[in-house]
Amino acid sequence: VLAHQGCEHGHFTLAGDCCELCPPGFGATVPCGSANTKCEPCQEGATFSSTLSATEPCWPCSSCPGNVPALDACAPTRDTVCAARCPRGHFQAQRPANGSRLGGGCVPCQLCPGGYGAAKPCSPGADTACQKCPPGYYSEIKSAFEPCLPCRRECGPNEVMIQACSPLSDTLCMEKELQILKRTEGDPRKDIPKRTPHLDTEGFGNASSPGFAAEEEDNSKDIIPVYCSILAAVVVGLLAYVAFKW
Repeated sequence: VLAHQGCEHGHFTLAGDCCELCPPGFGATVPCGSANTKCEPCQEGATFSSTLSATEPCWPCSSCPGNVPALDACAPTRDTVCAARCPRGHFQAQRPANGSRLGGGCVPCQLCPGGYGAAKPCSPGADTACQKCPPGYYSEIKSAFEPCLPCRRECGPNEVMIQACSPLSDTLCMEKELQILKRTEGDPRKDIPKRTPHLDTEGFGNASSPGFAAEEEDNSKDIIPVYCSILAAVVVGLLAYVAFKW
């Protein structure tokens, strides 16, 4: 007992010797136990130790979540310090009191699934608290903020209930008489009156009448022999020119 009186922190080897304490910035590579403590310095920007301990090693530095800036970079004696203000949908996780373990920073809020509502919405300092929707309430979405909503009690006088309220969906109503579009029967083109050709007082049709078109067709037939004669004369002339050259 007398050997333990000078060891205030209470860590002893198996032989009863008081163990050494690693100061902040140093970690125990060999913790106090079968032998005395062995300490090594923590690596800058990689590991840290913020406590005076005979057993705690150097801990890996934390990384700030996306979109959250680091106020102070990790150092051998302290972990990374992230900005306290988290974006919407995130909350600031609490770090253990000794500050030697990973933790803290902005963490995504829990999403309450369908059929559950946020009894306590997610806040900058606390995660979402979800609860199942009681009878008469529903929630159709995943959310960290929306509570369960009250169901529609009944359908209107001209409606019929299709589905009763459940924790996952509201009451579903539909009109009793639905307007259904129908095609009109028959071909509407049959109702269009037929147009008859208009004849003038002398009995000749106008430019759009069948008689006028037939007359133009007959005139075009008389021109064909003329074109053939001209083409034959051109061919004969070319042959004569070639023969004269030779």
